[in-house]
Amino acid sequence: MIQKTRGKRKEERGKIFSYFLLLTSCFYIFSLPINLSSCKENKAPPDNPTFINSEYNNIISDKWMGIYFKGSKLGFTNSVIFEGKDGYKIISKAIIKMKALGEVQETSFSQECYLTKDLRTMGFESLNQIAGHRQKISGVVKGNKLHMEIASAGAVSKRTIDFDNDTHLAGALELVISKLGLKVGNKYNIKTFMEPIQAIVPLQIEIKKKEKIEIEGIEKEVFYLEEKFKELSAGIWVTEDGEVIKEVSLEGLESRKENKDTALKFDREIIPVSSLITFSLIKPKKEIKEPHTVKRLRLKLKNISNPNIIIEDQRQKVLSKNQAGKFYDVEMEVKSQKSEVRSQKLEEKNLEKYLEETPEIQSDNPEIKKRSEKITAGETDVLSKALKINKWVYDYLDKKPVDTFSAVDALKSKEGECQSHSNLFAALSRASGIPTKIVAGIVYSEDYNGFLYHAWPEVYMGEWIALDPTLGEDEVDATHIKLVEGGWEEQLKLLHYIGKVGIEIIEVN
Repeated sequence: MIQKTRGKRKEERGKIFSYFLLLTSCFYIFSLPINLSSCKENKAPPDNPTFINSEYNNIISDKWMGIYFKGSKLGFTNSVIFEGKDGYKIISKAIIKMKALGEVQETSFSQECYLTKDLRTMGFESLNQIAGHRQKISGVVKGNKLHMEIASAGAVSKRTIDFDNDTHLAGALELVISKLGLKVGNKYNIKTFMEPIQAIVPLQIEIKKKEKIEIEGIEKEVFYLEEKFKELSAGIWVTEDGEVIKEVSLEGLESRKENKDTALKFDREIIPVSSLITFSLIKPKKEIKEPHTVKRLRLKLKNISNPNIIIEDQRQKVLSKNQAGKFYDVEMEVKSQKSEVRSQKLEEKNLEKYLEETPEIQSDNPEIKKRSEKITAGETDVLSKALKINKWVYDYLDKKPVDTFSAVDALKSKEGECQSHSNLFAALSRASGIPTKIVAGIVYSEDYNGFLYHAWPEVYMGEWIALDPTLGEDEVDATHIKLVEGGWEEQLKLLHYIGKVGIEIIEVN
């Protein structure tokens, strides 16, 4: 049952917006549409690479770009390309500032990547920071494998993925583009690795036309390129020598070349997180009162480009799909789900992956294991363990508009939004032997009178049961609409919906 005594539910529903998820999604989408590759664990750490100690003395490029959202300054990027006798070193950084709860929160991404003379990847180091939370990733290419080490809050994970000579680092993409040969009509398929979140991108680039645009007060004739990843797209403007001077994606998100002083200068009023909330908010005409009590919801998702990607399970069913111009309207019925054990036997196939440790869900970490044992002490059945973990995570983490990088990070910081709650729950639950996955979608907020993007876990008890440690719900209400499930590779598919989808409420029970 829903635990109705666990705090001010309406206030908490105003804080469910996934700041970290949407912020990083928006940041990366204007550079490259992204999708994570599948990965497997590897116990061999990256070697101490010799290329890091090589000399790269010749600066061939030093570029600054400002990042803007609907005309207001959001941040900046800087990329410096060095050339040496063994190849290239690219040092890049990006900083984004937003205001949350009256305080300016800074998110930064920095990296060094190393390439051979023919632009093959040798390795990289990256550091991601958000509101004091840090994640460091090191990678070395050996043969056709990329060996990575991911460190967050003192916990270290190792991972290996396939990585052939045709895969390029995102930080090196501009250099790669400059070597492609720019000609209107040319099309390229580039496998691109996004270092900060360990992502391989099947990226398509088409050179659409030449046009004149004004940059830094000077009119230039440049190439207009369209980048595509599945149904996600972005436009970039590139000079004849391959320099990217402008990028645009989503609605109102843009980066453009600037001098250093202009790029570093922020507006007097820093953009509030509420700007992104407003951008992502899905506001139906009909309001929903006391959403945590909703047992059944009929609605229509509008402006869906591909109706076949809508998930159906024991909680939600697709009733109809109707084409409306270029898009589809999808009518659905969603029900709340009572937490109860259907079976103690793990009958579904491929459940092993829902018990494995990942860099975000460190279920094998000694601190996580110890805490899980303490929380579930004396309990023997799956349901009782899951409910105790759900209540503990809800009570333990402060609801703050910042997300952490991993379960251990959340355990130590004692704060975060839905992603932090879900990662910590999943780690504790897997440590207790319960198959657990993280799903993401939308849930209704009375504060905003609309649906916000959100993440929550599901546990397997003969069938998948949804819980919500962020809202303290043991029985998720029917306004929880699942759109994707899985790790980052799946959750970033929310970009198919953000700023595009609409909702019509048909019936609320």
